[in-house]
Order: sequence, then structure tokens, then C-alpha cells
Amino acid sequence: MARLRELAQQGQVDVASAASLKTQLSRWENGTVPDEPYRTLLAELYERELGELGIDVTPHWERSHEIPGLLTEIRDELRTLNELLRDRKDSTPQP
Repeated sequence: MARLRELAQQGQVDVASAASLKTQLSRWENGTVPDEPYRTLLAELYERELGELGIDVTPHWERSHEIPGLLTEIRDELRTLNELLRDRKDSTPQP
């Protein structure tokens, strides 16, 4: 975190306070895509492209073709869960 703040200072980029930055870092580690200027700073810090860091900045309209497949996966998972719950209910002794 200190190195990130140092890079920001060198580039004369405003970033959040240390406490806020710590919170943001946790969010990024859990899948939230960082906003600019943090994406650029992270790429510079780790000397990697954003894609190599797992940061997908593809606009949502370019990913819309993925939605039907995702919906199919969700439907299939829900069917499986319903079957498991039904089987569990059927095997539970009734009073």
C-alpha cells in the first residue's frame, strides 16, 4: 500500500487516504474492479498488464453475448439444488 501511494505521489495522482485505500484494496482482492487511477497504478506497481492482474475492463456491452450461457448455468444449478432439497426432504423421517 505504501508503494502504491508512493507511485501516486510520483505521478502527481490523488488517491484515497491510507485507511480508505486499505478498504479499497480488500474490495479489489474480492473482485471489485478498481477505478482509474488505481488500475494504472496497480499495473505500474506490479509491472503487469491489467489482464494479467485479473482486472477485466471489458465494457459490459462487449460481454453481453455471455449472458445466455450464464443464465443456462444458473438454471442448471438451481435445478440441481432443488433436486437435492427434494431428496433430503423425502429422506427425512416424518413425525
